Amino acid sequence: MVLFIQALPLLALVVLLGTGRASAPVACGVALVMTVPAAVLAVPAGAEAGAWLWLYGLSSASQGLWLALIPVGIVLGGLVFHDSVRPRGEQAPSDANAVDTLFTGAFLLGGFTETVTGFGVGTVFALSAFRRVGVTGQAAAAIAIFSQLLIPWGGLGPGTSVGAALAGLVPQDLAARNALILAVELPLLLPLFWFLCAKAGHKVGVRQGLGQVGWVLAEGALLVGAHQLVAWEVCGLLATGIVLAARLLIAAPPRGAAGWRRMLVAAGPYLALAGVLLGSRLWREAPALVAFEGLPSLPLNHAVVGLWVVGLGLAVMRGSVNGALRQAVERGWRPALALLMFVLLARFLAFAGVPQALAGALAASFGVFAPFASPVLAGLAGFFAGSNVGSNSAMMPLQAELGRVAGLGPLVLPAVQNGTMCLLLSPQVCAIASGLAGGGATPAGIWRLCWPIFPLALIVGMAFVAWG
Repeated sequence: MVLFIQALPLLALVVLLGTGRASAPVACGVALVMTVPAAVLAVPAGAEAGAWLWLYGLSSASQGLWLALIPVGIVLGGLVFHDSVRPRGEQAPSDANAVDTLFTGAFLLGGFTETVTGFGVGTVFALSAFRRVGVTGQAAAAIAIFSQLLIPWGGLGPGTSVGAALAGLVPQDLAARNALILAVELPLLLPLFWFLCAKAGHKVGVRQGLGQVGWVLAEGALLVGAHQLVAWEVCGLLATGIVLAARLLIAAPPRGAAGWRRMLVAAGPYLALAGVLLGSRLWREAPALVAFEGLPSLPLNHAVVGLWVVGLGLAVMRGSVNGALRQAVERGWRPALALLMFVLLARFLAFAGVPQALAGALAASFGVFAPFASPVLAGLAGFFAGSNVGSNSAMMPLQAELGRVAGLGPLVLPAVQNGTMCLLLSPQVCAIASGLAGGGATPAGIWRLCWPIFPLALIVGMAFVAWG
């Protein structure tokens, strides 16, 4: 009975999100209420229950608000940046090779824009490219979800930041481990991509397929190597950006000075953002706001600050500051509220001792095999939460505790949790992709086409658990 009471908040969250009976904020609110009985069970012996529960609530809420500040700031700042760089008006149709466009949109262009803005914006750019070569409908929607592969770095990584904080890890180390995992996953996903291209009416030839293998291997290698040299927040942007630029230059090199000027103008905002983010790391011992001992601080050279500086600067140059801020608030308040509620729930669960209790129960029940439940837990959380912040907030404390109980390295299970591929198939991501693709595309249709992502995520996750 005690274990059931402790597990009840997470069970309620999964049921409400899985059945679609409640929005993410409402589901989190219900789960928060259900943490109270678990907190009562956690009252230390000899302590006055009322005073302890008041302290529990105050500490959980204040620390949750602080941890949510960065991811919420990144979501809103990413939307300001996106509004400041998106093209105005309609673009002319393209005569580019459809297979090349599908690959570039899914693995490079979509991923590149997603690392900057987050919020599923990568699917917008990918589907826009697909539409220009006449690919729409169910197959286009299914291919577009590949743009979400760089989830740990999406929107400059608020999910990784929160996950590292909840697991007590250095974000650079956690992201570096995830880079290894993604470098393995990228080539393994290509057969599914080729199948989807054929469904769209564009079969991938052997020569094209071998070339695509080379490009994703280069992307993975750059992602892994970048974490040894620069700040983790920009590693996804750099890896996809470098490969994307090389691919575009080879396919269609700029002609004359005018061509180079157009290319630099288009790339300018992204180069400026990368420059500011990388340059800010040269500012040693930047002043920082420290709210709680043991939790991440907010220094002036943090990625969220750089994102807002560049986004607002571009909006000023474009003469659209008020419009960019209004669009960011209108589009971002719902996901921002959801992120806030997920992070609050994570802190309340942690203070009530729920992750520790559930990890102990798993270890007792499954012994040495308990850690192999990690990819399943990550997949369930990612599928139902629909965001890396939400997924990590719900499950990262349990994953970290399960790894400690099993005697594994501190990065092993948190890295499996952070950025699970099952997020690609979450109802939220699939709803965005199918809605934008049109042509009768539906989330259920995406699941029917892309179901191999589920077992692949579990197999890769378990392999990395075994590797340790």
